[in-house]
Amino acid sequence: MDSTFNWNPEQTLLEKVRNLAIKRGQSPESIISEAVRLYIETQLLETVDDTVPDPLIGLFAATPDLAIKSEDILQDEVTEKSGWTWKKPQQ
Repeated sequence: MDSTFNWNPEQTLLEKVRNLAIKRGQSPESIISEAVRLYIETQLLETVDDTVPDPLIGLFAATPDLAIKSEDILQDEVTEKSGWTWKKPQQ
């Protein structure tokens, strides 16, 4: 089923779509269709029922390169009172 509608995008957006289409060897229509499909899928994922608390929230909230950046993250979190310290002797 073919469907058409009148769309007047910004000139810069239209140029970006055309350039991407040329780079990928596709038509501008296929680029736009793919973009709309991805947008709709993203919107559908965001409309998931958030009223039920999820016990795993936060478990997967880190960046994918957490293991690679762990030392940098720890270094950024260091404060003057971080780590091992000498305790004052009890009187």
